[in-house]
Amino acid sequence: MPPYKIRGVNLGGWMISEPWMMDSEWRTMGCYNGNQKMCSEFDCVAFLGQATADTSFNAHYARWITVDDIQRIHDVGLNTIRIPLGYWTYRDIVYEDNEHFPHVDLKYLDNIIAKAASLGMFVVIDLHGAPFAQKASDAFTGQCLPSSAFPAFFQQSQYDRASQWLSWMTERIHNTPSYKATIGIIEVVNEPQTDRDSGGMPQAERDTLTQVYYPQALQAVRSKEASLNVLASQQLHVQFMDQLWGAGNPKSNLPSLTSVAFDDHNYVGGAIPQGTGAKQADYMWYTCYDDNRLSDGNTPKVVQEFSLTVLGDIEWNSEFDPFASQNQAFYQQWWIAQQRLYEKTNGWIFWTWKTQLGNPRWDYSAAVTQGFIPGSQAGLDQAASRDVCSEYFGN
Repeated sequence: MPPYKIRGVNLGGWMISEPWMMDSEWRTMGCYNGNQKMCSEFDCVAFLGQATADTSFNAHYARWITVDDIQRIHDVGLNTIRIPLGYWTYRDIVYEDNEHFPHVDLKYLDNIIAKAASLGMFVVIDLHGAPFAQKASDAFTGQCLPSSAFPAFFQQSQYDRASQWLSWMTERIHNTPSYKATIGIIEVVNEPQTDRDSGGMPQAERDTLTQVYYPQALQAVRSKEASLNVLASQQLHVQFMDQLWGAGNPKSNLPSLTSVAFDDHNYVGGAIPQGTGAKQADYMWYTCYDDNRLSDGNTPKVVQEFSLTVLGDIEWNSEFDPFASQNQAFYQQWWIAQQRLYEKTNGWIFWTWKTQLGNPRWDYSAAVTQGFIPGSQAGLDQAASRDVCSEYFGN
């Protein structure tokens, strides 16, 4: 882990497309059949055919995130990027006869990592889309899997494929100078299914995720490092979703916590109950005085997904409209409150760098332009030292 506070953004929608946040790009990629939007990469590749999809998706990788984006991310004061990846980046583990994913030209990933390394940035590599999908009905897994398809990822054959991916990526990191210089965390799976999700948490997950897959994933990384004679001081931090996520206690069956880290996701919008007529002060109070990202004791920890979004039924009313001038101060203050909260951990990574939503609450680059977030390291440092909660509530 770096000695400084992690301050970063996700490169969302890049190596795994998420149609909800990139509609125009999705259409450009050919992932519409008339007015019917394809739900996921799996669906789009099946619709387009492999050859056409490979051309389309690799063109997307070339334009959605570029080395100029990494330069801008650095220039607005950030030191970290998190890169969500699908298991299909390693073609050897894809079932070619029935798994429809693009053939990813890894030169695009290589170029971005090389740029980050040249700027002295820190990189988190995240297995965002696991084999057979770790969450129902969510395109971030690469497919819109119905909950009726469980156990899906939560079975030994798929844990084995994920472990193969981790071993492959670990070797790639340690044997590629730019990767080795900048990547410090490898995350074993993003956001597995919880009881909050449609279909609930399958019994197979309850019985095996933390008990079988987590120790197996850790072993996959460590065994590969041992075979490469990686010094203990140069080991990757292997990362797991924290207990607050709701998919079990990640520490319960790990044989060692050496160079282990945890990932926290905190979309505050839903923390205020629907239909309560929430006000700006409710969100400020929650962040300032009710929220605690360290309550599960999982450290070291980075808050690796969050945003400035509020509940959907109120997000465009006069109280929260991000383009209404009277709300500018609130978003500036709420940003600072969240930044200060998350810097009680090892740092934070916003979701995401760019979108096509026209909504700066999801889009770091737009939020900087809008003036919600400071656009420099000095500005972020100043925000971190400002007791905005006492200012807001007068205590």
